[in-house]
Amino acid sequence: MNKDNIRDLLTLLHFESDGQFYFKNYPNVDAPLKVSTDRDGHIYYEDCGITVGRETTCNFSDPENLVVLHCVDNLLSKGYNPQHIELEPAWRLGHSAKGGYADIWIRTVKEGEEGEKDSLLIIECKTSGQAFVSAWNDTKEDGAQLFSYFQQERSTKFLCLYTADIVDGKLSRTYYLVNVQDNEQMLANDESNKRYKDATNNKQLFAVWHDTYHCDFATVGLFEADIEPYRIGKNKYSLGDLRAVDNDTIQKKYNEFALILRQHNVGGHENAFDKLVNLFLAKVVDETNNPNDLHFYWKGSAYDDDYQLQDRLQRLYRDGMKRFLNEDVTYIENSEIEKAFRRFKNDPDATKKTIMEYFRALKFFSENDFSFISVHNKKLFEQNAAILLKVVKMLQDIKLKDSDQNQLLGDLFEGFLNKGVKQSEGQFFTPIPIVRFLVSSLPLEDIIKNTENIPNVIDYACGAGHFLTEYAIRIDEFVQKYRPDIPMKEYYAHIYGIEKEYRLSKVSKVSAFMYGHDETNIIYSDALVPHADVKDGTFDILIANPPYSVKGFLETLTESQRKQYTLYNENLNIDKNNAIETFFIERAAQLLRAGGVAGIILPVSVLNKAGIYAHAREIILQSFDIIALVELGSGTFGKTGTNTVIMFLRRKETNTPDAEHFRNRVNSWFGARHQADEVYEDQNLLEDYCAHCGFSFDDYAEFLSGNISDSFAENEIIQTYHSSFFGTQRNAMKDVCAEAKSIRLKHVTRSKTQAFRRLPEAERKKEEQAAFYKFIFAIEKEKVYYFILAQTVKNPVLIVKAPSGTSDNKKFLGYEWSDSKGNEGIKYLNVVRQKSDEEEGNEEEDDTMNQIRGINGINTPLFNPVNLTDDAKINTLIRKNFLGEELSIPEDVLTYVSLGNLIDLLDFKRSAFTKEIKTNIARKLKVESKYDIIPLKKFCSQINPSRDEFNMLPQDTKVSFVDMPSMGKGFILHKEDKTIKELSAGGYKNFKENDVLIAKITPCMENGKCALAEDLTNGLGLGSTEFHVFRTHNKNRAKYLLEYLNREIVRIVAESAMTGSSGHRRVPEYFYAQLPIPDAPSDVINIIVHECEEVDKTYQRANKQTLDLEVQIQQIVNEAQSHAHNAVRLSRTDLFQISIGRRVLKSELVKDGTYDVFSANVFTPFGKTNHSVLSDFSKPSVLWGIDGDWMVNYIDSNKLFNPTDHCGVIRVLDENIVVPRYLVYPLLKAGEDERFSRANRASTERIKALTLLLPDIDIQRTAADRIAQLEIEMAACREKMEECTVEKQKILDKYLK
Repeated sequence: MNKDNIRDLLTLLHFESDGQFYFKNYPNVDAPLKVSTDRDGHIYYEDCGITVGRETTCNFSDPENLVVLHCVDNLLSKGYNPQHIELEPAWRLGHSAKGGYADIWIRTVKEGEEGEKDSLLIIECKTSGQAFVSAWNDTKEDGAQLFSYFQQERSTKFLCLYTADIVDGKLSRTYYLVNVQDNEQMLANDESNKRYKDATNNKQLFAVWHDTYHCDFATVGLFEADIEPYRIGKNKYSLGDLRAVDNDTIQKKYNEFALILRQHNVGGHENAFDKLVNLFLAKVVDETNNPNDLHFYWKGSAYDDDYQLQDRLQRLYRDGMKRFLNEDVTYIENSEIEKAFRRFKNDPDATKKTIMEYFRALKFFSENDFSFISVHNKKLFEQNAAILLKVVKMLQDIKLKDSDQNQLLGDLFEGFLNKGVKQSEGQFFTPIPIVRFLVSSLPLEDIIKNTENIPNVIDYACGAGHFLTEYAIRIDEFVQKYRPDIPMKEYYAHIYGIEKEYRLSKVSKVSAFMYGHDETNIIYSDALVPHADVKDGTFDILIANPPYSVKGFLETLTESQRKQYTLYNENLNIDKNNAIETFFIERAAQLLRAGGVAGIILPVSVLNKAGIYAHAREIILQSFDIIALVELGSGTFGKTGTNTVIMFLRRKETNTPDAEHFRNRVNSWFGARHQADEVYEDQNLLEDYCAHCGFSFDDYAEFLSGNISDSFAENEIIQTYHSSFFGTQRNAMKDVCAEAKSIRLKHVTRSKTQAFRRLPEAERKKEEQAAFYKFIFAIEKEKVYYFILAQTVKNPVLIVKAPSGTSDNKKFLGYEWSDSKGNEGIKYLNVVRQKSDEEEGNEEEDDTMNQIRGINGINTPLFNPVNLTDDAKINTLIRKNFLGEELSIPEDVLTYVSLGNLIDLLDFKRSAFTKEIKTNIARKLKVESKYDIIPLKKFCSQINPSRDEFNMLPQDTKVSFVDMPSMGKGFILHKEDKTIKELSAGGYKNFKENDVLIAKITPCMENGKCALAEDLTNGLGLGSTEFHVFRTHNKNRAKYLLEYLNREIVRIVAESAMTGSSGHRRVPEYFYAQLPIPDAPSDVINIIVHECEEVDKTYQRANKQTLDLEVQIQQIVNEAQSHAHNAVRLSRTDLFQISIGRRVLKSELVKDGTYDVFSANVFTPFGKTNHSVLSDFSKPSVLWGIDGDWMVNYIDSNKLFNPTDHCGVIRVLDENIVVPRYLVYPLLKAGEDERFSRANRASTERIKALTLLLPDIDIQRTAADRIAQLEIEMAACREKMEECTVEKQKILDKYLK
């Protein structure tokens, strides 16, 4: 405020204008206060009875005078008598001769002393902003002006620093009120404290305020509506005194709490957060129970002390724990002690005083629910009290209940939570983006709209309550839309959370309060144990991220509690079993009603591990329809490193369950011998099973009647059973069902007896076949049952797979994890922290609150934060699948999403039927041929022959050693002679002359590493264990097999069948064993091989030329580099422009696009687009692969291309120093020296850190010109080689189709 806007000020103060004069009348004031706005203006204070010590305060020359006017107006409006107001009284300050003038002095007439006035209040006014802040800092440092004035008038009761301003067209005031009267009750608790009445000068007065009252002050108690004039100070507060929060407030509160912890060296942030939760709980109880007389308030040092405050807080906390979590907290009120003495006769006061002192020591000088630090004596109590007081004052003005700003309060609590809770064994919090994705994927709108009763929802491992909060927020719009007649709090009352950790149960309850969901039920209990408030079969929605891998959890349950789970059996190791997640799966089946929906986050092992996990999958298949499987990578939950899957499920009918019906049906089919021509009930289901597995239904019917036909025995599945039953390999029976294992074990045991051996061969054979039949019967009975359960699920399964690359996975999630000290945790990719000027060069500031709000701008294919019904996002696809709507997968998410039938996710073709649920739907190789199509294992004599064949060979026998780098695309690049003894410790794969070798591990398989083993030393070879070995009856059959398998289409199908974790995925043997191949006659095979060999001659010539040209290029580079003496660092911005591209979606690829798209493979574009992140192609480019196999390529100028985020681009800015084409080769060598690879990414930072030695520019140019000519020749050779691949496919088509 200044004289330029004096008229605005007067208008806002409700003065009436009369030309240049403004007037305002006040109650009980005889004359109005008049203000002239002419020139420097004048305020006629004396006309209305105010005493003016100096006229300098009566004009507008100093902006501070307008603050004085504002304050005087407040005083008169409040009802202060103008005769008690004096402006600028003169005092002598301290020991100096300099006079001091207080801005406003309030004095009242002393009782019984006519004319004498008693000092009530001294007010010092300052302009808003820095002047006010500086004055207050000075006051806290040494008392400054206010305490000097206090020294002059020792009867003063209150001191006040005051400011006011016009903000956004409204008047705003701020003041700090200091009560300078001794608090006798507080002083009685500690007689060593200093007192105002004993101080003799301003320094001692300040020392009392500083040491005894810890610079205590109030921000209310002078002008508020409930404050009467002359009754300064406020010792009773109500809800009306509380304020709603805004964005700035929550950021300030968050930072203030962090500052308090730092100031007091509070290192235990988990304990600090726990105490903060207790305070929030106490505050919620206070607002509920004491709305007109709040107890969660520091009333000021004149009315309050640390003991009284903590006593009130303990009482509130006790009441809250009992009311909201049904937990008793021991607490004895002072009033109870008083009662204990009422009948005591002998010297009650002295005894009472002594006991009260003991009681105080026991009650306060020890650990309690508000101990931010360890407390075990009075000194530590006082240190903790100082922390507690600051935190209470930080929170006391915030309104928690019935606030319009619950989201902001929730954000504030979330900020505290992020910093205050560490993850412990088996437990970690779900990132909010995953919470929002999971909850928004459920058909909540349909449930609210079409469910007559309010749906019951549960999170049985609720932790901090994130899922419950998100659910409550999401349903709000649906309830308002479809059920406006029902209050939201009734829906909240049907929300249940169970948490077994005491601390987190409090966190989740307080979180519900902060978001305004007071009625949410939080149960402190173990969710695996029955609870009276949690009824089985009553919940419509289950959302959870239950704990994983908790050793010994079964020991916490009683035997009767364990027996409530079918997963439990006496063979389980109770103390070591850690598969707690499987029991939560069964618990979900118990809790949900028929048709209920669930979204559960589980470790991916529940889909594929054997043992108890297979039993858990049986429960899933029997109890649920699988709607969607969302497989998330190890980066989803930070440092936990756990690969997880979100299972979206719908509970099957529980009244007449399908599982029971189909179990009875299968039992009837397999329970008695049938006639082969008998008609079965539900025969169509059995026919579907036969069709899926490649059985003839007639053969299967005969099998059920007790016979195995020849054609049935030749089926590849029965052949697999045969290998398992009669095989001698160590893992032949791994994961085969228990009944089948038992049958085989009995047969093996029986076959070793003398009685069996004495039987005639025919009898032994008969007994053997009978046992084998029972073995097949046991496996098939189980398979048929689960096939039918899967076949009868009406909806397809939506499968979502996060990308495996770190960078791609971050973009998929929309966030990453930070290890930055003080800022550990989730960071949204779209949120950029802006440093203020003051922060530059300082330690990074805590950015937690900014990150929490950043979710609203997150960019992820999982969901659209501003439109959760966006049809282009994955959550909408899942929701539609719940509702049975027809699905069309948008192109933008095709990279991640596929659809499959549940039966295709289960493998019915192996002996070991563990009900493994695959998230990659294997492609099928479509084969057209005029010849019979047979499985590849029938075409071969052996697949992966046993190492036993080498066991009898002499150790000094020489063999050809072939490691993975020695394998080319269709031939072996290099063989090395070694003895068997040299290789005996390596566990290498054995092979022989004319065996076919194919790489099984990624990326070697996809890169086409395969060969025919020819010209082996002694006809023997050992090599990488990552080879599959195929043996046929002769060389031509082997060559035919190699040509058939060495095709891109086969590699694509093989890739879809890979198993294992990212980076270690392999094509399993059984994929090749059942791969269809035309069983061409020998003469046709011979012709195919002959013609392919002719093509091979062209291929080999072109390949040899390519290798020779590469040698020549390397020689040119070596010669040029021998003259290299110029060190050039790639970080030089005057010489190099370095960038990377951006991710390219499949939907962006077009057949006839303008721009070639390069990724980590910088030689072969994987498609075309009609746009590029680059706009200028006038300069040549050097490309490098960022996170694939290390490779560097040169792209000439004016060639249009589009790099992805896996491709880096270097542009040379001065070709008089560096020749771009030449740069490729020193860069390639430098990257090899750094061992850049898929695992050791060639990031832009690492590239910029390289320093290359280059020869003079003339040498570079000469070498580059020669290399350019040779590269043209190489390109022609590679084109010929590609033509050979096409020609071979034509040969296969010509003779096989």
